[in-house]
Amino acid sequence: MKKINRFCKMGLLMALLVGALFALSSCSSSDSAAKTSNVMPIVLDQKEYVLSQNIFYNDAGAAYVGKSVTKKGIFSTLVDVYNGKTRYYVWGYNDNTKCCDWQWELVPTDTENLPTNGSLIEAKGTFRDSTNALDGYWISGAKIDVITEYTGPSAEVDMSLMSDTLERVQLANVLRSPERFEGKTFSAVGRITATGEIEDPYYDNSWSVPYSSSETAPAVGKEATLRGVISEGVLSDCTFTVQ
Repeated sequence: MKKINRFCKMGLLMALLVGALFALSSCSSSDSAAKTSNVMPIVLDQKEYVLSQNIFYNDAGAAYVGKSVTKKGIFSTLVDVYNGKTRYYVWGYNDNTKCCDWQWELVPTDTENLPTNGSLIEAKGTFRDSTNALDGYWISGAKIDVITEYTGPSAEVDMSLMSDTLERVQLANVLRSPERFEGKTFSAVGRITATGEIEDPYYDNSWSVPYSSSETAPAVGKEATLRGVISEGVLSDCTFTVQ
């Protein structure tokens, strides 16, 4: 699931800088009630992006196994049909361009009371390596505190509430096993193409998926949120919200 890294590749930073990123955050929601918002918050954290690059691309992960970590970002779930499980993530962007993102897989202590997708959370747990983690590492024993609960539009497959990387992985699952997603409601973000598809909003030749709609589509090249139903691997009955 490693990020396409053509435009935002960053070099290995000094160990002190990277190591400092695992310090506990001073911000916690455990002592106060969570706020609510019908708009997904935006989380920008260049340090988390650099750290994820070092761990997943520069093989620095072993140095952090067993360390306690705290991560603040957006909560999302991913349906992994390849491995027959649902995965949980906290994620954010590198900067305001939103083209580069970071994400950490979580193993929550409580899967019965999870936040809504798109919520701003703080997750505390232990950084572990595991062959069961999608990218080889995850945060186990994750205690999740909700800072801002997302109360906006949602779907059974919430791809508009995922990072670009996670959306790409989720779409790969949809296209590989369309029968597993048949009839499910979805939301997705992408650029409108001239061939009745949406494509990656930031990268060329990354992914594309067909859509159908009775509405007039936005202009080619426009970034839009699509909502509808998945039917035979096609994003069907789509409505459009231009970004």
